[in-house]
Amino acid sequence: MSLLSLLCFGYIITVSHTSILFSGGTVIAFNESTESLEVLRNGSVLVTNDRVAAVFSGSYSATLPPNTETVDITGKIISTGFIDTHRHSRQTAYKTLGSNTSLIEYFNRYGEYALAVHEYTPEDVYICQLAGLYEALNAGVTTILDHAHHTWSNETADAGVAASIDSGARMFWAYAFHNISNNFTFEDQVAKFRDIAASSSFNGTNTSLRIA
Repeated sequence: MSLLSLLCFGYIITVSHTSILFSGGTVIAFNESTESLEVLRNGSVLVTNDRVAAVFSGSYSATLPPNTETVDITGKIISTGFIDTHRHSRQTAYKTLGSNTSLIEYFNRYGEYALAVHEYTPEDVYICQLAGLYEALNAGVTTILDHAHHTWSNETADAGVAASIDSGARMFWAYAFHNISNNFTFEDQVAKFRDIAASSSFNGTNTSLRIA
């Protein structure tokens, strides 16, 4: 049995239909009454625009919206999406590099306090952030709260924002304020945050601004 990750908005953007019915697979859902996972055999998931509209056990019997595309997922597993509430997308590049280090060693080698004083460029931040978000989308994550610890300069903050927007992911980009030793002061960070907040960068995108 193969695994099918449901990327609601990513899939719908590429097709003309406003509704898609994923029918006949094993649906991993969440039961709000019992607050636990629920596995539905021969289940169906209806997606309208960029939202999950309904989840059903068995075939869908109600009237479907006009122009609904039906996708047969028999023999596959489908999840209605995962919400990642604490992610540092930029750090995805270090998954294999830092796998054998302790937490303290990791901070000293790969954390913002170390990278802020080394030549970790805005381009590096952009590429790592974008790769991390694509990895999340590929794994079936549909909403991300990104704790953006790459805000150790105006340029790296801008790079993180640009990558987040360019990824197309539905996410909250949360600016991190920290006491770093590269002369980018707390006052500088506050000024940059206000500059980003006052800009129109997030207008019409799936990304919005928060504070980590």
